[in-house]
Amino acid sequence: MPIKSLFGKTYQVIERSLEIGKVRHGLIASNVANVDTAGYKAGEIDFDKALKDALEKRRVGLTQTHPRHFGIPGLGAGNYEISHAEQSWVDIDREMSKLAENNLRYQTSIEVLLRKFSALKHTIAEGGR
Repeated sequence: MPIKSLFGKTYQVIERSLEIGKVRHGLIASNVANVDTAGYKAGEIDFDKALKDALEKRRVGLTQTHPRHFGIPGLGAGNYEISHAEQSWVDIDREMSKLAENNLRYQTSIEVLLRKFSALKHTIAEGGR
C-alpha cells in the first residue's frame, strides 16, 4: 500500500493497464491458435471499458472457503467482459492488428512505469542535497 501512495492514481492506471494487456494478449493468442477451428468465434476485450471498470474496482475477489482464511484486498483475477464476434471464423489480419495495438499499449505502459521509477530514483538520490 505505501508504494501506491508514492505514485498515486498513475501507478494504479499503469498496473491495471498491464494486467488488462496481459489478459487481452492471451485472448488474441487463443483466437490466432484457433484460426482453423470450425465454429470457433473470436473473443475480444474492450480495453477502454475494461480499464474503466478496473479503476472503478469492479473486480472478482478470492473465494473464502474457510472462515479463518484472510482476504487480500485488491488481489484476484480481473473481471473483464469478453465479447464474441458475430461470424464463426477468425480474421487473422484483424487479430494481428489487435496484437500489434495491444503490444504498443503494453510497451507504453512499461515506458511510463520506468519513467516513474526513474523520477523516484532521482528524488531519492538527490533528496539529501
